[in-house]
Amino acid sequence: MQGFKHCANAFVFALLILTPSYGQKQIEITSTEKANGLQWVHITSDAYEFAALAMQWTFNAALEVERTGTGEAWARTLSAQWASDTVGTGLRLTWDVTPKGFRAEGDAATVDEWGALMLNGLRTLSTSNWKSIQSEWIEEWNSSYHTPNMIAQRVLNSELFSLRHPNGERELPETLAAISESDIQRHGAAYWHPNNGILVLASPSELEHIPKEWMEFLADWPTRELQKPAIYQPIRPNQHEGFIIGNAADSVLALAGHLVRLKPDHPDVLPLLILSEHIDAITSGSFEILLDPLMSSIRFTTSGTASSAVTAIRALEKSMVTLTQSAPTSEALEAWKIYAREQTTATLQSPETAVHLFMERPSWFQAAADTTWNAFTASVNPNDIQRVAINYLRPSTLSIAAVGQIDSARNVVSAFADQKYIKRYTENAVLMSPYGPVPNGLEAEDVFREYYGARGGEEAFGALKSCRWKGSMKAGGTMVMNVTSEEIYGIGHRSAISIDGQVMMEQIIRPGQGQSIQMGQLRAMPLEEYQRYESKLYAADLLALEQRNISADLVGTYQHPSGQQWVIELSRDDALVQRIFFDANTSLLVRIEEQRFGPTGPIEVLIEYSDYKIYDGIRYPTKITRETNNQRMITTIDEVQPNARISKNQFEWE
Repeated sequence: MQGFKHCANAFVFALLILTPSYGQKQIEITSTEKANGLQWVHITSDAYEFAALAMQWTFNAALEVERTGTGEAWARTLSAQWASDTVGTGLRLTWDVTPKGFRAEGDAATVDEWGALMLNGLRTLSTSNWKSIQSEWIEEWNSSYHTPNMIAQRVLNSELFSLRHPNGERELPETLAAISESDIQRHGAAYWHPNNGILVLASPSELEHIPKEWMEFLADWPTRELQKPAIYQPIRPNQHEGFIIGNAADSVLALAGHLVRLKPDHPDVLPLLILSEHIDAITSGSFEILLDPLMSSIRFTTSGTASSAVTAIRALEKSMVTLTQSAPTSEALEAWKIYAREQTTATLQSPETAVHLFMERPSWFQAAADTTWNAFTASVNPNDIQRVAINYLRPSTLSIAAVGQIDSARNVVSAFADQKYIKRYTENAVLMSPYGPVPNGLEAEDVFREYYGARGGEEAFGALKSCRWKGSMKAGGTMVMNVTSEEIYGIGHRSAISIDGQVMMEQIIRPGQGQSIQMGQLRAMPLEEYQRYESKLYAADLLALEQRNISADLVGTYQHPSGQQWVIELSRDDALVQRIFFDANTSLLVRIEEQRFGPTGPIEVLIEYSDYKIYDGIRYPTKITRETNNQRMITTIDEVQPNARISKNQFEWE
């Protein structure tokens, strides 16, 4: 190989001879850490006939949200380069490349040669074949992404993590078409860091060391600091959610799961993994814990008839509940540990699966490979199992994706989720609108202008400088509070809630900032809270969305019992802000739906507007009904004063 450079490297060397137990052949591990942080591990065993090479690196996945699909494009380009490099060489080799690393398995006799080809490709990636890869990828997109398991995974990932999280991103033909050669080159330079990674070779015992050329090639890679950007934290639902995907298959594939806020190196991982092996053994499906530094998750896969899928998920729920209600006996836990050991040691007989296990769970690997399993798991007691079950298993808030004939898939998710928490996706994992079509040419702005026209005309709102209104709010069925609101458009807004003349709560906003006052205590508003009140700074706020960095899309029609409604979605930075409904006959705003995030999870807010009355030529709703997580508040407006004289001092604070 040309281009290898020799350099001196400081390193730490360790040799572990893992004496086999349970009928397993001996495994030896050597570990070397280079001065730049790159770790090398060599696993050898007489059990191996082939060799497996794997590498993973610190991956700045958060940047993928900005350039969806670029990491996968880089991986495909690298894979194609390796394919061309091995043509005519006679090498027997299979490999898999992902944005986070690669794994390969091939002839042990030529591992030096094929390993060098792969590592050289990492450093000298050619993108000359990207156009053909891109064209083939887009052409095969439908067939590649519509297998039941792939659909379910894509849908569940986007719903669990959301498209704002790296693990929830979803490649579509249009995003793939936008990727250029320079995008891939920039990705290779900035997104992955082999000097902060780990390379593992598993081979027969005759191969006594990692080839020297590999070390010399990658160990001189300069160390680079990796920035850790803020990552959107997905929310936890408060109920079951269901996702339907229809296809022509005779059986139904169902994938259920939820998020786990657990890092791979957390102490709770060990008991949770032991628990997961037990659940997998007693349920009629595949149960697994997917550990990920960004966000871990629980997945359960089952297939068959709709009835059998429902039965399997019910059994999963029951097993989760049982584990949270009582701790297992010591004898039962010991049996679970033995089962987990047996399942794990089986993976050590294959170099490819051994490499994967070592990279994912190094301490678990070593404990299973030698005689330390009992000591490794000794710290896990029955109470630990119950504690982690309570903390991490959520049988009442599973998200369930079902792929199959539409009625069968619907029967599966309907057995668990309320109708309003069920969504339908296409076979290509694209969310289908639950609303009917809109007339050709009608846009969201047209609906907004008709709305303000129905309320008195755009000119009336253009001349509106301020407004004051007073009313009462009834909450909890009996409690009645007084409410006042004052605003000077472009200057500030202030609202106050009082009981028997004593102000309990106030909100004050002015452009760019807001304050809340509760029982005399001043608190700065977080950005998300400020943005909820920002519309009060505009007389016709729906005609000023651009200033607020909000986009609007007319997404369909909704057949309400009272008549047809236009449905518009407001978004900021590709995230849904509100869904708003206008009566198609009167053009008036009748309902707003939005989701907020509180300390205990998502908060669904529904606001209805009714009883419109005219004040000085402008129509205002005088009854506002707000429902939040089954709590209802009704605001009745008794007095509205457009262009009222309001002091600007109302919007000042120290």
